[in-house]
Amino acid sequence: MSATSHLRADARRNHELIVNTARTVLAEQGPEASMDEVARLSGLSMDILHRHFPDRDDLVKAVLADELERMTGLAESAWKEETWAFDALSRFVHECAERRLDLLVAVPGTRLGSVAGAPEPGDERARLLDALERIVDAAHHEGALRDDVGTGDVMGVVGLMVRGLPTLPEDLADDLRERAVHLALSGMRAHPAPSPPRGPMTTEELRRRISR
Repeated sequence: MSATSHLRADARRNHELIVNTARTVLAEQGPEASMDEVARLSGLSMDILHRHFPDRDDLVKAVLADELERMTGLAESAWKEETWAFDALSRFVHECAERRLDLLVAVPGTRLGSVAGAPEPGDERARLLDALERIVDAAHHEGALRDDVGTGDVMGVVGLMVRGLPTLPEDLADDLRERAVHLALSGMRAHPAPSPPRGPMTTEELRRRISR
């Protein structure tokens, strides 16, 4: 590997490290999170951080762009690999919830349009919505998705599922998120669907798991 190639590889790794670190910091502190904290947690100097992202808005945009790209990849993979459109839709929602990916509130407290700019032809946001709309339209066509459920409804469900229940024990919050996704998807179906796994979450079970 040449010295130039090595430098480019280092730059790519640093870029990815900064974005991944910033995602965690922004999720905890919101769009006004300290750039110093991102540098500290990433183990990089402020000079390197500013070389990649001159200001906080640039960093927030990069995190949002990364979230969009990840979600688009999930939607496109589900569309290609699943036989039925509703299965592709279910897979997309489950995977977004599991990975905490959410177009609507990717950075808490940030208005998506004010930071990322208005959608333009060919941008990642348009690509995501086009991919998801293709799945939704096909699910309507196959008769599996209710007529009164649209692409915006699906994104709203994803947002609600991703926000989760931060005040509960992590394992309980994860179980409740999984059950909520299953119930939401069942409610979207045009015909009855299987019940959530493991039977109902009763009051007694909820109390036991909160108190343990």
